[in-house]
Amino acid sequence: MNKLEVTLEIITPLFLGGADPRGEPELRPPSFRGALRFWFRALLGGVLGIDTKKIFEKESEIFGSTEYASSLLIRVQVDNLYKKKFSELIRNKPIKQGIAYLFFSARATKHELERSAFDANQKFKLSISYHNGIEAAYASLWLLTHLGGLGSRSRRGGGNLQVLEPTEAINAEFPKLTVSAKNPRELQDELAQGLKQLRKWAAKQFNGSLNPAFRGKPDFVVLHPDYCRIWVIDQTFNTWDEALNEFGLKMQRFRNRRSPDYENVKAVVMGHECKLQPVQRAAFGLPIVFFYPSLKGQTAILEGSKHDRRASPLIVKVVKLADNRKYVLVIVQFINPLLPQNEKLKLRTDKFKLETQQPTATILEEFIQELENEFASRLLIVNYEG
Repeated sequence: MNKLEVTLEIITPLFLGGADPRGEPELRPPSFRGALRFWFRALLGGVLGIDTKKIFEKESEIFGSTEYASSLLIRVQVDNLYKKKFSELIRNKPIKQGIAYLFFSARATKHELERSAFDANQKFKLSISYHNGIEAAYASLWLLTHLGGLGSRSRRGGGNLQVLEPTEAINAEFPKLTVSAKNPRELQDELAQGLKQLRKWAAKQFNGSLNPAFRGKPDFVVLHPDYCRIWVIDQTFNTWDEALNEFGLKMQRFRNRRSPDYENVKAVVMGHECKLQPVQRAAFGLPIVFFYPSLKGQTAILEGSKHDRRASPLIVKVVKLADNRKYVLVIVQFINPLLPQNEKLKLRTDKFKLETQQPTATILEEFIQELENEFASRLLIVNYEG
């Protein structure tokens, strides 16, 4: 078998649980395989459109299924990596409230211990052995390391990784895996060019189109300019935690001000209302836990009537620039239904269950606009059409 080996740097803390999610973090090949497969499916969806059968067949040929063995063997080579608990990551004077907000599910609860993460600024090696399919794996790795993250809280800035070596692309059709940009505008251009190259390759390789047919919004995330918008915030930060904390504070302020979701749910919990209006905050992902100290700690959980969890359509990512001194924020918004069309939201307490309609995505548009106002700097649009 041939082999592709890369050196990866952990840019932001990596919460990657093993058999016990609350136990010691583990770098496991299945986690990488799942993340690479996610981005490969998104790339295929952007050029094959509604042909979901073909998408599944092609991704199964590369990453495996119940009928196909994977053509890729993934290994992780790790020395001793330093780990930090959630409380250590936010500990400072003052406490890094923005990071605490983004990583909130890693905190300790009455019934669970706090989670630990592999700390930032560490390196490890990833190797991919293959008979075929290396181009698909390479494309997926570029997308993972430029747009996404790995592990828990990966859509809120956790588990961001970047390739340090090799520094050259496998062929002229592909962008380099390493980040070459030295400022936000160069990163904007680098992302746009890389996405164009990968989409062009995928359309040619799998007999697709850069403008495939869709029936309404796609049911899953796709890398297509009409259904995935990407921005680079035109501002640099000295450290990853400075960047992520600033974003977290802005998101927290925005969502906390979003009346009347909190009050509407509280009125239902108290029995003052028997009908629940659509909860707009659900557009950021599910589940949502509402906690009411004034009601003796009463909680209410909002989830789908058939799906208890739904990943956020919004990703924030921290990118380390090529000068190794500054960091930049990248925002990715997928435009697809929160839940299947006829599914409703369900509010659940220890006493009752109540259904309501899905929200619109308007709140996400408002949040993007608020980010531009809050950062007092431009959101540079990554244009990858054509």
